[in-house]
Amino acid sequence: MNLQIELKHSEEIQKFLCVLNLGMLDSVLEGALTIEDAYTYLYRPYVAQLLEQNNANKKIIELFEECCMLEDIQDIAPEKLQDVLKLKRLETLDLLKSIPNTEKSMYWLNKFDE
Repeated sequence: MNLQIELKHSEEIQKFLCVLNLGMLDSVLEGALTIEDAYTYLYRPYVAQLLEQNNANKKIIELFEECCMLEDIQDIAPEKLQDVLKLKRLETLDLLKSIPNTEKSMYWLNKFDE
């Protein structure tokens, strides 16, 4: 199986990553994934760099930079991790709501209905 996701517009990239982030945060909050899993899958500096290269909202860039530090919070102050995860979830929702819609909704998965 080969899954390809191709997004060309900055707004769509930002939306996709925010939706993905919500799922990642919920998965960690519910114990379906670990912080280490989330770091492997999404919370890498590359994501913030990609957003910056695509002229993303500065707050979204900062959000992903901060999510890269969740592993540090787990190590340094594990008692605060749940609250930080919940806060990042709310921030992600607010940012997702703030992203303007593109003229036409786009398929996120290539060849989705072929």
